[in-house]
Amino acid sequence: MKFFSNLLLTLLLSTGSLFLFQTCKISTGDTPKRILILAGPKSHPAGLHEYIKSARLIKVMLDNAPNLQGIKTEICYNGWPGNETILDSADLILTLSDGRDGPNGQDVPFFTDRRMEVIGKQVDRGCGIMTFHYSTFAPDKLGEKILEWTGGYFDWQNDKGEREWYSDIRFMDVPVEVLNAGHPVMKGVEPFRILEEYYFKLRFRGEDNRLVPLVNIPGLGTEMQNGGVVAWAVNRDDGGRGFGTTLGHFYGNWKNDDYRKLILNAMIWTAGAEVPEGGVESQFYSEEQLNLLLTGTRYKALILTGNDQTAHKWKENAPAIKKALESGGKISADISVNIHDLSQYDLRDYDILVFNYCNWEDPDPIWTQDKEALLDFTESGGGLMFIHFANGAFHFSLPGAEKSEWPEYRKLCRRVWNHEGNSNHDPFGEVMVTVTEADHEITRGIQPFTVSDELYYNQEGAEKIQVLLSAVSKITNHEEPMAWVYEVNGKNGKASRVFQTVMGHSTASLETTSMQLLISNAAVWAASGAQYWNDL
Repeated sequence: MKFFSNLLLTLLLSTGSLFLFQTCKISTGDTPKRILILAGPKSHPAGLHEYIKSARLIKVMLDNAPNLQGIKTEICYNGWPGNETILDSADLILTLSDGRDGPNGQDVPFFTDRRMEVIGKQVDRGCGIMTFHYSTFAPDKLGEKILEWTGGYFDWQNDKGEREWYSDIRFMDVPVEVLNAGHPVMKGVEPFRILEEYYFKLRFRGEDNRLVPLVNIPGLGTEMQNGGVVAWAVNRDDGGRGFGTTLGHFYGNWKNDDYRKLILNAMIWTAGAEVPEGGVESQFYSEEQLNLLLTGTRYKALILTGNDQTAHKWKENAPAIKKALESGGKISADISVNIHDLSQYDLRDYDILVFNYCNWEDPDPIWTQDKEALLDFTESGGGLMFIHFANGAFHFSLPGAEKSEWPEYRKLCRRVWNHEGNSNHDPFGEVMVTVTEADHEITRGIQPFTVSDELYYNQEGAEKIQVLLSAVSKITNHEEPMAWVYEVNGKNGKASRVFQTVMGHSTASLETTSMQLLISNAAVWAASGAQYWNDL
């Protein structure tokens, strides 16, 4: 990840401020307004529909807005909070997620009967509701509620519930037209031009005195009343507010000053707060700046997991790996349960990828673009970690997954499990682990330890490795490597640092003190070589 070259900016970040001037801040009252962002999982290629990145950017922009105070912004990942009581005190619920565009499509995360009831209770107490881009899509069965809550939605279906769009989509690079400039959401917003995936011909009520169109796109080829409207607001009868916009396809549009102001103003207004004169002041932040401001850490990791099987509960283990990665205070970690995030995420946002995954009985788990993204990441110097049975992924011997064969993966993961060879493991039990290389920075501070685990033996591979930990197998009676490191040469003289361990079968194993320290040290070692975007 590219580090700051501007010393002044670094100093400002260290003091918690990114602004070189002081501005009178608008207070929202004695009680802070609480904004809750429901960020759904990624579903589009990098740069498009960036729900998580947008949520983080919004939070940092609001937290650091020089003319705003009294706003508390929180993010719920996976589209819904684990503890639903957090919704009860929200002044605004913003959905950044997919929306349904067909009978078998993905829903906005609260489009279930029970969750709609939960949101309905929040609306009844006056909570603001805001939809953004794809989350403006809704099935007609929920249409009346969405119209009441936010004033409009993208209507994709016919009377039979099949895909037959009433609304429409068009990519255009055009100026946007500002309507009702006196509305608080439009404070300080000047007409601007952006490339966007415009959703239009939206479903509004035929007569809705609450509806205030705010942004229109001329030239969309519709004569329908409000047919070109792509942002709107309503004051609801329950005292709450609603806002919707179909803007938001490209993450890069956040760099546009007026686009940012429009969306941030809308959030403040919909939360029931006063929009400052001139609108909310903000700046665009790089991923490195966001990571530092949100977590205070230098490096960023992506854990790739999922595809649970009887013997390996990957999703259960992943939080223990995340805990280890973050324990040293130098790394923040995201967890992905979708292997396609290799291409759907922008891997340039990360310093290290951690594989806690195997495509057991999954013959077609990875796309060509996923492979290309991983190879580009490592060839550019990004760090890698392979945990336990991740060394069996994409191998011709995998049961039910023979067609997933990917030889390049074995150039990255140098010791692999071959089901058609002699690879195996001791029965699960106590393993006495010896430190083979005590002077390596990964093993400093680690003493010989015992862990309950599977001791893998006869893992195949001939490429050179540096063994750090070992253990004697009860089956082979030989010293078997338990953890090792190596480098994979990339382009322009860059090398990817790689750490691999065959330990980590269970959460209990991963949570032992020695394993936590091992993974923490290894992650910093692997990530610290990943300053691979410096020359871009």
